[in-house]
Amino acid sequence: MKERRCRATGYWRDQRGFTLVELILTIAILAIVTIPILSYFTDAAKHNARSRQKQNASVLAQDVLEEFKNTPYSLDDPDLVCSAQPDWTVAASPDANGTYTLTQDKSVDKNSFKVTAQIQPLSKVVPAATAIPKNYEKYVIGTMDSSKDVMSSEHGQTLTSASYAFANKHSAAYAAAPAASGSPMSADELKKNLDCSIIISAKEDSAKPGNDIISVKYKYTYNKGAGSYPAGIDASTVYEDVVESASINVNKLENIYLFYQPVNERDQIILETNDANAIQLNANDLNLFVIAQNSVKHGESVPAGYTERPQGYKLSINSLGSGFATKVQKLYLNLSANNTDELNANGDQVAGKAQKDPSGNYTLVHSESINRMADITVTVDSQDGSKTGIVQVNGSKVQN
Repeated sequence: MKERRCRATGYWRDQRGFTLVELILTIAILAIVTIPILSYFTDAAKHNARSRQKQNASVLAQDVLEEFKNTPYSLDDPDLVCSAQPDWTVAASPDANGTYTLTQDKSVDKNSFKVTAQIQPLSKVVPAATAIPKNYEKYVIGTMDSSKDVMSSEHGQTLTSASYAFANKHSAAYAAAPAASGSPMSADELKKNLDCSIIISAKEDSAKPGNDIISVKYKYTYNKGAGSYPAGIDASTVYEDVVESASINVNKLENIYLFYQPVNERDQIILETNDANAIQLNANDLNLFVIAQNSVKHGESVPAGYTERPQGYKLSINSLGSGFATKVQKLYLNLSANNTDELNANGDQVAGKAQKDPSGNYTLVHSESINRMADITVTVDSQDGSKTGIVQVNGSKVQN
């Protein structure tokens, strides 16, 4: 019994710890297991940092894109391409494609970025002398909305139709009573003496309360001058053609766009209303855009498909006595940038409503590129240049 206790006591006294080999094996096993785990946490931290950087870059790029889409700037002047954002660095001049490059350093949530914005007009105006002088790009027409704008476009077809209508009357009268000599005048010959009145009228739309039917009618008469009327034609001979008619809520009416083909220096635009003063009482201030198409000033080179306006061409605009008289507050036209080729004030001072720049020249519309657009590309790089093209977004805007 005693011997057995001694053996048991000796057993506990003889117990030993881990050997060096066991410790080394244990450490090795722990290293094999923990190192990948630690590497996972390190990679996760790097991934989170990259994700946060890309997220910040994405938000920044989108903010910059919206900033440019909503900032007024000129697509033709590098000094004004972002006049409202002077902290941007603007390239001295656009590249061969007309693209402006702007840069700025920005920081978001401890991330430093270099932002590059490229703005490329889809239709670029070259201020230098060309076949068609472009000295009237100071005001570019914005997007047209049929719910609040009236647009009338005429490319000379009505003038041609009018000349044939007058020629038919003349030919019929000539055939019934031939002249002693000569031959009847041709349509082209008669066309030279036709006077054009463009009548923009507003009439109450009985089918839609609150709406006016706004129409644009071309009216042609023969001007005999110091001579006599050709056979079959007199002062009452008229050719009329309504080229546009639209019903528009008077409260929403904002702009009237008139694209017309100049005939001669006696051209006139007449604005009239027959709507119980609906426009005068309910319409907001109106803009009137008058764009002479396919014509150049007298003495300028005439490209194919264009005509030369008569010397001293002046367009008369008369809204006297109509509801339009007090509502047309701004008048834009593309006839000329000086006072030799402009509209006449026909008694109601419409000419005084034409916009002018500080030099006294009219602020004119640019008609070659309606709804003129620009592509915008925003690229975000790391500020130190270690990473390029983190994010790139694209958008577009209409020239202001």
